[in-house]
Amino acid sequence: MATPNSSLELTARGKVALWLSALAGGASWLSDDADARVAAAMLAAPVVVDFVAKQRRLHLTSIRVAPRTTVAGALYTESVAVEHRGRRPLRHCRLHEPRCMRGEPPTLLPTLRPFESQQVALRQRSIVRSHVLERVFVLESQWPLGMFASKSVVSSEAELITEPARVLIRAETLDAAADADVAPLERSQLDGPEFYALREHSVEEDARGVHALRSAAIGTLVRRITRGRTPRMVGVILDLRRPPGTPRGRGIRRFEWSLGACATLVEELHQRGSQVRVLLVDAEPEAIDIRGPAQKVELMTTLSEASLATYASIKRDQLADLDALTHCYWIPAGGFANAPELLARAEHVTLIEAELE
Repeated sequence: MATPNSSLELTARGKVALWLSALAGGASWLSDDADARVAAAMLAAPVVVDFVAKQRRLHLTSIRVAPRTTVAGALYTESVAVEHRGRRPLRHCRLHEPRCMRGEPPTLLPTLRPFESQQVALRQRSIVRSHVLERVFVLESQWPLGMFASKSVVSSEAELITEPARVLIRAETLDAAADADVAPLERSQLDGPEFYALREHSVEEDARGVHALRSAAIGTLVRRITRGRTPRMVGVILDLRRPPGTPRGRGIRRFEWSLGACATLVEELHQRGSQVRVLLVDAEPEAIDIRGPAQKVELMTTLSEASLATYASIKRDQLADLDALTHCYWIPAGGFANAPELLARAEHVTLIEAELE
């Protein structure tokens, strides 16, 4: 691993000053004119002074940032701790993270005094779905005269999970697995007719069932009760396989939309009180049962790392758990909408295909 260091390069201003100095020096040499020599020296002086006084120890700066989970394309503010560990303070430095600050200007930092941590807020947006374990920042300074720019790449070990961007799914598609026999039933376990249909909320229960307005009114968390199977299990099959003979590099937009559709569908079904069994179909099919936040985080992390897979048939026993479910959603992320496993279950499967403009 290379030792971190700071690089030095001429800025546009420095290049102009250097060229003018060279032209004036050439003119003084050809004409033996004292005024031309003075002009050449005056033009070269700022370049020399800036080179001698330039800050060259930017690589002694450390950056700490907390792990973050975000959605592709979502805007957020990142708080980072910047600390310079050199002997002299750094002035007029700008901080930039290429991965998450595309189109955003570098952020001007306050004076970094030795061994004094500074909290800085960065306006960021992670565009590409990914899962990285290291954040890379670029620290730059043109102080004092701007003829040279001193730069250093500073890395920080911090996890960044960028989930697929959420997409719009038709209402009729979301309602395809709805159980018409399940209707709300309100049973009160609290005193007084005002709390009819509500009961107290336990700490271990999912907070999404809390009735926000009533809880705010009485100052105690209360939740709804529903009649029927609680929760109901719904299957989601995310098919990552490309159709046989399809070359690599095709269908990327459809693939990203499908991953977003899977994330949106799981969140919506889970919010409605359903448990979701997700089967990721690639070279090695993997099943994840979404029963709570922990399994949801596991699924979203898996989706952030997902990639297209070559075609391989699914064994019968790998779909055995899904056969017991009354309804499943099938998302052909790789574009293989005519998979034989799908056609064999067409009556109990809702197909969700990419809707691209």
